[in-house]
Amino acid sequence: MYRAVLVDDENYDLEGLRCLIPWSELGIEVVCSESNPLAALQYIENHEIDLLITDIRMPVVSGMELSRLALELNPVLKIVFISGYQEFHYAKQALDLKAHAYILKPVDDEELIGVLRTATAELNLERSKGPEDGGVMASFDFIKNDVLQHLLEGSIDGATLGAFLARYPLDLAFSSASAVLIEADDVLRRVQEHPEEVYAGLDRLFQYIGTEIESAGAGKWCRLNRSQLGFVYTGQRLELEEWLQQLVLKVRGHTAYTITVSYGAEVCALEALTSSFSQAKAYMNGKMFLGKNRVIPPVMNKPGMTQDIKELSVVLEGMFGAMAGYRLADICDCIDELFAMAALFEHPVKVYHFSIHIVTRLEAYLGTLNETYESLEQMDAIHHLETVDDIKRWLRYTLFQISEILFMKKQHKNRRLMEQIEVYIQERLTENLTLRLVASHFAYSPNHLGVLFKEHTGESFNEYLVRIRMEKAILLLDQHQYKIYEVADKVGYKNIAYFSRQFREYFNITAADYRKQS
Repeated sequence: MYRAVLVDDENYDLEGLRCLIPWSELGIEVVCSESNPLAALQYIENHEIDLLITDIRMPVVSGMELSRLALELNPVLKIVFISGYQEFHYAKQALDLKAHAYILKPVDDEELIGVLRTATAELNLERSKGPEDGGVMASFDFIKNDVLQHLLEGSIDGATLGAFLARYPLDLAFSSASAVLIEADDVLRRVQEHPEEVYAGLDRLFQYIGTEIESAGAGKWCRLNRSQLGFVYTGQRLELEEWLQQLVLKVRGHTAYTITVSYGAEVCALEALTSSFSQAKAYMNGKMFLGKNRVIPPVMNKPGMTQDIKELSVVLEGMFGAMAGYRLADICDCIDELFAMAALFEHPVKVYHFSIHIVTRLEAYLGTLNETYESLEQMDAIHHLETVDDIKRWLRYTLFQISEILFMKKQHKNRRLMEQIEVYIQERLTENLTLRLVASHFAYSPNHLGVLFKEHTGESFNEYLVRIRMEKAILLLDQHQYKIYEVADKVGYKNIAYFSRQFREYFNITAADYRKQS
């Protein structure tokens, strides 16, 4: 039996890992299950293990740091990272550590079981042949998918992307390329009846499309969310529309689904793919006007349609941004704008289709946030609403709910982070603490953490640090057992003159005079 250590500071997730995975059937014994990474490290230092399955973001010691320390003790250790954050810098660090896999929360049991099977197979091979140099992690497909999505969305800087591609080539060289967006049709309607079957069917659909792309040597693809696939077409531009038309026909003939496809302008540089993909997303809004099960080319021949699509895209982006930012009044304004457009439709059925189109775009947007909202699966609710006002009211209520959920998640996450940071600072008051140092420890940029700190405490990081040190200094001065220079040292001031000046400025009294009065 191989010996595994599980680490996750969320007890619920930890218990789920421990109880829901058939460890013994996989030939694995869970010898340590810890919510405290320091306790896990202590166990690893004193015992031989084969597998480390760990969360990434944890207080005091991150999963990355825990893994580095564990690898120093056992260089052939297999590491599986589990993270709620689909962020490139985490994936890159995981690759640097030659991790076996990187899995996103919520954890899919079958995915984790598959990863563990490959890990034990590699351990069997290493035991029979001796250690070998591992290349990249077994779940490299996730990293490839993640990087391509960042590339299309424009959410990764050129320097970082270049460094990644230099080390882990994706064979994405081209003289010209176009970004393509492929969307499965009628997903929301289908998912009401048999959601699990539909999601499994979508997996098969996109695997089929991916195989078609790869076998034709047409470019690289990535899964964007449950119902959409992104695709960098690197073939001949003149053949693109015909190739996509054939793909639409093949999908209709060989799967239970139909697809709608849009594509952007031809570009000649990697960094320009973002603009091409933005165009493809805007053109996909034409599905509402042009219909599904087809290719939507960049050139729209219907009068005014391009302008309508642009306006729709702008309003939708504004509405989703307002939802993510918990700006409820702006949500209402955007809904009013959208249904002012719908008022021009000649038939009520078109209004229903328009509403479903909005919700489809909403689901795609939530996918970019790695979020889902179960109520979106109950699309039959729209068909039972009798008036446009009813639909607006339903949509407003739904968006308000999602906005509040996102806001509460953000607040909970930030509050928990700040609690961890406050403990971290209290335990290290004697050290030379800086915002950059603390941000690095918790895997944040200094600017981002500085903003979060101000929002949470109402103070800048430096103001908070001075206040905490001064409050601790008062407590120590009241005890009379420490000399003033010892108090200064215990609250992080190595220079007694600087401490005295800071104390006087903060309390309007010198430390010596305060002690005399206390």
